[in-house]
Amino acid sequence: MALQEPVTKNLLIDLSKVEFLKAGYSLWEDSGKSQAFDYIAVEDSNLDVSQTPNKIITKNIIDFDFFKKHVSIQLLLISKLISGVPLLIGLYSSGKEISDLTLYRRHNISAISLETLRKLLHSERGSKFLKISKFAHRGGIFVNLSHDLFKERRERLKLEMSIISNLTGISRHALYRYEKGESFPKIESFILLSEILGEDLDVPIEIFEVKTENITQETLNNFKLPRSKLQKEVADYLAEKEFSVLWFKSEPFDGLSEPNIEGNLNIRKKNSFPILTGVATPDESINSNRIQTIESLSRFLKKKAFWFTEDENISNSTCIEDLSFKILHISDLESMPPEEFFKLIKSEKT
Repeated sequence: MALQEPVTKNLLIDLSKVEFLKAGYSLWEDSGKSQAFDYIAVEDSNLDVSQTPNKIITKNIIDFDFFKKHVSIQLLLISKLISGVPLLIGLYSSGKEISDLTLYRRHNISAISLETLRKLLHSERGSKFLKISKFAHRGGIFVNLSHDLFKERRERLKLEMSIISNLTGISRHALYRYEKGESFPKIESFILLSEILGEDLDVPIEIFEVKTENITQETLNNFKLPRSKLQKEVADYLAEKEFSVLWFKSEPFDGLSEPNIEGNLNIRKKNSFPILTGVATPDESINSNRIQTIESLSRFLKKKAFWFTEDENISNSTCIEDLSFKILHISDLESMPPEEFFKLIKSEKT
């Protein structure tokens, strides 16, 4: 997909959305209000999209180097909690146009080009999966060489490392490291090796593997800190009911609530978690646009949602019938026994 003129972020978002829509995905977005993602793409369960996950939380960025670590952590956490896979789509890395069919990573999140996305989404159904074995790393583009195949071919052809080194110009030390799986060749070296040892020495990379190494317990604890008095009250009352909340900045929802792992296992198994959590600001009423946003997202994700408020016009356990989630006054949450709260969760339909 040759782009003939400079591409803005908004155009990049639109172009990537078109590819998802053409591939049979449904999209949800919040008009750019989310800091962590631009839209969520969910595959129609009746379709067979070749090799991509059925829920992708997508962030578009012109140059991958401008993707910040704190944003990546939010994206990873949100993706994990809503059972999705994070993905960056972009055009450049370090100011250079990124390579086609090549995996880039930024802060443990997979990053690919718009053209690679198109090929992934539209590879023919029933055909061999698109193989992506190139990856960007410091120093250039490398190939995910199979050290087992390298060794098997070398031994079958009875080639000593010294012979391969003389034929390719690659040092014996580097060749030994390839065979042991300690390092990988650059594209140029891989081509030379393929000419001697044969094709298909490379193996696919799991593009949608989610890595969370940069999320420490300290980082996680920071997301458990409420940002307002009402959020703290909600967190305390939910904790009494064996639920914990992760709070997010600049997202459509204020938090995501889940049962504590050590408690409520039966509740966890029977319900779809997490719970999208909204907490009203002092000037927000039940007619807030944020209510509509969370309600829309809850329907899209088929997740439960609660909106907590201090609005005195809300009576005990008020349920707005035309919404798919509960609106509760803070006093309702305070006085509600855990059993009643669990019952409320079970009865909720989205």
